[in-house]
Amino acid sequence: MSPWSTRQQHHPPRRRRGRPMFVNVLKSEWIKLRTTRSFWWTTALIILLSVGFAAITGTFATGEDLATTLLLAGSTVAGVYIASFIVVIVQAVMMFTTEFRYGYQQQSFLATPSRWVVAVAKWLLYTVLAMVIIFITVLLCFYVAKALASDLASSTLDVWNDDEALRIMWQYPVGAALLVTFSSGIALLLRQSAGAIALILMWHLALEDLAGILPRVGEFVGKYGPFTNLRSFITGYQTADPGWGPEFGAVYFGIWAVVLFIAGIVALEKRDA
Repeated sequence: MSPWSTRQQHHPPRRRRGRPMFVNVLKSEWIKLRTTRSFWWTTALIILLSVGFAAITGTFATGEDLATTLLLAGSTVAGVYIASFIVVIVQAVMMFTTEFRYGYQQQSFLATPSRWVVAVAKWLLYTVLAMVIIFITVLLCFYVAKALASDLASSTLDVWNDDEALRIMWQYPVGAALLVTFSSGIALLLRQSAGAIALILMWHLALEDLAGILPRVGEFVGKYGPFTNLRSFITGYQTADPGWGPEFGAVYFGIWAVVLFIAGIVALEKRDA
Protein backbone atom coordinates (compact mmCIF):
# COMPACT_ATOMS: atom_id res chain seq x y z
CA MET A 1 0.00 0.00 0.00
CA SER A 2 1.40 3.41 -0.91
CA PRO A 3 2.05 6.13 1.69
CA TRP A 4 -0.69 8.18 0.08
CA SER A 5 -3.18 5.34 0.52
CA THR A 6 -2.19 4.96 4.17
CA ARG A 7 -2.62 8.67 4.73
CA GLN A 8 -6.01 8.58 3.13
CA GLN A 9 -7.01 5.65 5.29
CA HIS A 10 -6.06 7.35 8.58
CA HIS A 11 -7.15 10.82 7.59
CA PRO A 12 -10.33 10.65 5.52
CA PRO A 13 -11.28 13.82 3.71
CA ARG A 14 -13.55 16.17 5.60
CA ARG A 15 -17.09 16.55 4.50
CA ARG A 16 -17.79 19.73 2.70
CA ARG A 17 -19.72 22.16 4.75
CA GLY A 18 -23.04 23.03 3.26
CA ARG A 19 -26.67 23.35 4.16
CA PRO A 20 -27.94 21.50 7.23
CA MET A 21 -29.12 17.99 6.46
CA PHE A 22 -32.76 18.76 7.28
CA VAL A 23 -32.88 21.70 4.87
CA ASN A 24 -31.44 19.53 2.09
CA VAL A 25 -33.99 16.80 2.77
CA LEU A 26 -36.78 19.37 2.79
CA LYS A 27 -35.62 20.74 -0.55
CA SER A 28 -35.42 17.23 -1.98
CA GLU A 29 -38.96 16.43 -0.83
CA TRP A 30 -40.26 19.65 -2.38
CA ILE A 31 -38.63 18.79 -5.72
CA LYS A 32 -40.24 15.34 -5.63
CA LEU A 33 -43.63 16.77 -4.72
CA ARG A 34 -43.77 19.61 -7.24
CA THR A 35 -42.76 17.27 -10.07
CA THR A 36 -45.60 14.88 -9.26
CA ARG A 37 -48.67 15.48 -11.42
CA SER A 38 -51.10 13.93 -8.92
CA PHE A 39 -50.22 16.59 -6.36
CA TRP A 40 -51.28 19.38 -8.71
CA TRP A 41 -54.52 17.86 -9.92
CA THR A 42 -55.59 16.84 -6.42
CA THR A 43 -54.79 20.37 -5.23
CA ALA A 44 -56.95 21.71 -8.05
CA LEU A 45 -59.65 19.31 -6.90
CA ILE A 46 -59.52 20.78 -3.38
CA ILE A 47 -60.14 24.25 -4.76
CA LEU A 48 -62.77 23.25 -7.32
CA LEU A 49 -64.86 21.22 -4.88
CA SER A 50 -64.85 23.94 -2.24
CA VAL A 51 -65.38 26.87 -4.58
CA GLY A 52 -68.08 24.96 -6.46
CA PHE A 53 -70.02 24.48 -3.25
CA ALA A 54 -69.54 28.16 -2.39
CA ALA A 55 -70.81 29.13 -5.84
CA ILE A 56 -74.00 27.16 -5.26
CA THR A 57 -74.43 28.81 -1.86
CA GLY A 58 -73.95 32.24 -3.38
CA THR A 59 -76.34 31.55 -6.24
CA PHE A 60 -79.15 30.68 -3.84
CA ALA A 61 -78.55 33.84 -1.78
CA THR A 62 -81.05 35.82 -3.82
CA GLY A 63 -82.24 38.11 -1.04
CA GLU A 64 -85.89 37.38 -1.82
CA ASP A 65 -86.70 36.42 1.77
CA LEU A 66 -84.98 36.17 5.14
CA ALA A 67 -83.65 32.67 4.46
CA THR A 68 -81.91 33.79 1.29
CA THR A 69 -80.75 37.19 2.51
CA LEU A 70 -78.10 36.19 5.02
CA LEU A 71 -74.85 34.93 3.48
CA LEU A 72 -73.18 33.10 6.35
CA ALA A 73 -69.43 32.50 6.32
CA GLY A 74 -69.85 28.97 7.64
CA SER A 75 -72.22 28.04 4.83
CA THR A 76 -69.88 29.25 2.09
CA VAL A 77 -66.99 27.03 3.28
CA ALA A 78 -69.02 23.91 4.04
CA GLY A 79 -67.49 22.23 1.00
CA VAL A 80 -64.03 22.52 2.54
CA TYR A 81 -64.96 20.35 5.50
CA ILE A 82 -67.26 17.99 3.58
CA ALA A 83 -65.11 17.32 0.52
CA SER A 84 -61.75 19.06 0.44
CA PHE A 85 -60.52 17.73 3.79
CA ILE A 86 -60.94 14.25 2.34
CA VAL A 87 -58.55 15.15 -0.47
CA VAL A 88 -56.11 16.54 2.12
CA ILE A 89 -56.20 13.14 3.86
CA VAL A 90 -55.45 11.37 0.58
CA GLN A 91 -52.56 13.70 -0.24
CA ALA A 92 -51.07 13.36 3.24
CA VAL A 93 -51.15 9.57 3.08
CA MET A 94 -49.61 9.46 -0.38
CA MET A 95 -46.75 11.72 0.73
CA PHE A 96 -45.48 8.66 2.62
CA THR A 97 -46.93 5.58 0.94
CA THR A 98 -46.11 6.38 -2.70
CA GLU A 99 -42.41 5.70 -2.16
CA PHE A 100 -43.17 2.38 -0.48
CA ARG A 101 -45.46 1.44 -3.34
CA TYR A 102 -42.78 1.96 -5.98
CA GLY A 103 -39.79 0.99 -3.84
CA TYR A 104 -38.18 4.45 -3.87
CA GLN A 105 -37.79 4.57 -0.09
CA GLN A 106 -34.47 2.73 -0.23
CA GLN A 107 -32.87 5.55 -2.21
CA SER A 108 -34.26 8.12 0.24
CA PHE A 109 -32.92 6.25 3.25
CA LEU A 110 -29.52 5.65 1.62
CA ALA A 111 -29.20 9.39 1.04
CA THR A 112 -30.49 10.16 4.56
CA PRO A 113 -29.81 7.25 6.95
CA SER A 114 -31.71 9.05 9.75
CA ARG A 115 -35.16 7.98 8.62
CA TRP A 116 -36.99 10.18 11.09
CA VAL A 117 -35.51 13.22 9.34
CA VAL A 118 -37.14 12.16 6.07
CA ALA A 119 -40.48 11.56 7.81
CA VAL A 120 -40.45 14.90 9.62
CA ALA A 121 -39.45 16.73 6.42
CA LYS A 122 -42.35 15.17 4.52
CA TRP A 123 -44.75 16.02 7.33
CA LEU A 124 -43.56 19.62 7.70
CA LEU A 125 -43.58 20.29 3.97
CA TYR A 126 -47.11 19.07 3.38
CA THR A 127 -48.46 20.54 6.62
CA VAL A 128 -47.38 24.03 5.53
CA LEU A 129 -48.67 23.49 1.99
CA ALA A 130 -52.01 22.14 3.22
CA MET A 131 -52.50 25.11 5.54
CA VAL A 132 -51.71 27.58 2.75
CA ILE A 133 -53.95 25.77 0.25
CA ILE A 134 -56.88 25.65 2.67
CA PHE A 135 -56.44 29.31 3.66
CA ILE A 136 -56.48 30.41 0.01
CA THR A 137 -59.45 28.14 -0.69
CA VAL A 138 -61.41 29.61 2.20
CA LEU A 139 -60.85 33.13 0.88
CA LEU A 140 -61.89 32.08 -2.61
CA CYS A 141 -65.07 30.55 -1.19
CA PHE A 142 -65.98 33.80 0.57
CA TYR A 143 -65.47 36.00 -2.46
CA VAL A 144 -67.00 33.66 -5.03
CA ALA A 145 -70.12 33.33 -2.89
CA LYS A 146 -70.29 37.11 -2.49
CA ALA A 147 -69.84 37.66 -6.24
CA LEU A 148 -72.72 35.34 -7.12
CA ALA A 149 -75.09 36.45 -4.36
CA SER A 150 -77.48 39.35 -4.69
CA ASP A 151 -76.24 42.76 -3.62
CA LEU A 152 -78.32 42.60 -0.47
CA ALA A 153 -77.12 39.13 0.51
CA SER A 154 -73.52 39.91 -0.40
CA SER A 155 -73.52 42.90 1.91
CA THR A 156 -74.31 40.66 4.90
CA LEU A 157 -70.87 38.99 4.65
CA ASP A 158 -68.09 41.49 5.34
CA VAL A 159 -65.15 39.08 5.10
CA TRP A 160 -62.53 41.02 7.06
CA ASN A 161 -64.95 42.29 9.72
CA ASP A 162 -67.07 39.18 10.23
CA ASP A 163 -66.16 37.30 13.42
CA GLU A 164 -67.14 33.93 12.00
CA ALA A 165 -65.17 34.50 8.80
CA LEU A 166 -62.08 35.56 10.75
CA ARG A 167 -62.35 32.47 12.93
CA ILE A 168 -62.67 30.21 9.90
CA MET A 169 -59.54 31.75 8.34
CA TRP A 170 -57.34 30.27 11.08
CA GLN A 171 -59.53 27.39 12.23
CA TYR A 172 -59.72 25.54 8.92
CA PRO A 173 -55.95 25.67 8.21
CA VAL A 174 -55.29 24.41 11.75
CA GLY A 175 -57.80 21.61 11.15
CA ALA A 176 -55.95 20.72 7.94
CA ALA A 177 -52.63 20.59 9.82
CA LEU A 178 -54.15 18.25 12.42
CA LEU A 179 -55.53 15.98 9.69
CA VAL A 180 -52.14 15.86 7.96
CA THR A 181 -50.43 14.81 11.20
CA PHE A 182 -53.03 12.16 11.95
CA SER A 183 -52.95 10.79 8.38
CA SER A 184 -49.15 10.80 8.31
CA GLY A 185 -49.04 8.62 11.41
CA ILE A 186 -51.48 6.09 9.95
CA ALA A 187 -49.57 6.07 6.64
CA LEU A 188 -46.26 5.36 8.39
CA LEU A 189 -47.80 2.54 10.40
CA LEU A 190 -49.56 0.82 7.48
CA ARG A 191 -47.21 1.84 4.62
CA GLN A 192 -49.94 1.08 2.08
CA SER A 193 -52.04 3.74 0.32
CA ALA A 194 -55.39 2.00 -0.09
CA GLY A 195 -55.43 0.54 3.39
CA ALA A 196 -54.42 3.77 5.13
CA ILE A 197 -56.86 5.93 3.15
CA ALA A 198 -59.72 3.48 3.65
CA LEU A 199 -59.11 3.29 7.40
CA ILE A 200 -58.93 7.06 7.89
CA LEU A 201 -61.96 7.83 5.72
CA MET A 202 -64.04 5.11 7.36
CA TRP A 203 -63.01 6.45 10.77
CA HIS A 204 -63.70 10.04 9.71
CA LEU A 205 -67.01 9.52 7.90
CA ALA A 206 -68.74 6.61 9.57
CA LEU A 207 -67.05 4.68 12.34
CA GLU A 208 -67.60 7.06 15.24
CA ASP A 209 -71.11 7.99 14.11
CA LEU A 210 -72.12 4.34 13.88
CA ALA A 211 -70.53 3.51 17.22
CA GLY A 212 -72.26 6.53 18.73
CA ILE A 213 -75.70 4.91 18.46
CA LEU A 214 -74.67 1.88 20.51
CA PRO A 215 -75.70 1.82 24.18
CA ARG A 216 -72.95 2.73 26.66
CA VAL A 217 -70.26 2.62 23.97
CA GLY A 218 -71.94 5.44 22.09
CA GLU A 219 -71.66 7.86 24.99
CA PHE A 220 -67.95 7.04 25.35
CA VAL A 221 -67.33 7.61 21.63
CA GLY A 222 -69.24 10.88 21.80
CA LYS A 223 -66.78 12.12 24.39
CA TYR A 224 -63.51 10.58 23.29
CA GLY A 225 -63.74 9.89 19.57
CA PRO A 226 -60.94 11.87 17.86
CA PHE A 227 -62.94 12.83 14.79
CA THR A 228 -65.95 13.73 16.91
CA ASN A 229 -63.74 16.23 18.70
CA LEU A 230 -62.25 17.50 15.45
CA ARG A 231 -65.76 18.12 14.13
CA SER A 232 -66.51 19.96 17.37
CA PHE A 233 -63.53 22.23 16.72
CA ILE A 234 -64.35 22.89 13.07
CA THR A 235 -68.11 23.31 13.30
CA GLY A 236 -68.59 24.43 16.91
CA TYR A 237 -70.67 21.33 17.62
CA GLN A 238 -70.43 20.41 21.31
CA THR A 239 -69.26 16.93 22.25
CA ALA A 240 -71.29 14.76 24.59
CA ASP A 241 -69.33 16.04 27.59
CA PRO A 242 -70.68 19.53 28.37
CA GLY A 243 -67.36 20.46 29.99
CA TRP A 244 -65.47 20.26 26.69
CA GLY A 245 -65.63 23.24 24.39
CA PRO A 246 -64.80 23.21 20.68
CA GLU A 247 -61.27 24.49 21.31
CA PHE A 248 -60.47 21.46 23.43
CA GLY A 249 -61.51 19.31 20.47
CA ALA A 250 -58.47 20.55 18.55
CA VAL A 251 -56.15 19.81 21.46
CA TYR A 252 -57.61 16.35 21.97
CA PHE A 253 -57.42 15.43 18.28
CA GLY A 254 -53.91 16.86 18.19
CA ILE A 255 -52.85 14.49 20.97
CA TRP A 256 -54.15 11.54 18.95
CA ALA A 257 -52.38 12.83 15.84
CA VAL A 258 -49.01 13.38 17.55
CA VAL A 259 -49.10 9.98 19.27
CA LEU A 260 -49.86 8.24 15.97
CA PHE A 261 -47.14 10.19 14.17
CA ILE A 262 -44.53 9.32 16.79
CA ALA A 263 -45.61 5.68 16.68
CA GLY A 264 -45.25 5.79 12.90
CA ILE A 265 -41.71 7.16 13.13
CA VAL A 266 -40.78 4.44 15.67
CA ALA A 267 -42.14 1.81 13.29
CA LEU A 268 -40.25 3.41 10.40
CA GLU A 269 -36.97 3.25 12.32
CA LYS A 270 -37.41 -0.40 13.33
CA ARG A 271 -38.75 -1.90 10.10
CA ASP A 272 -36.70 -2.92 7.09
CA ALA A 273 -36.51 -0.30 4.37
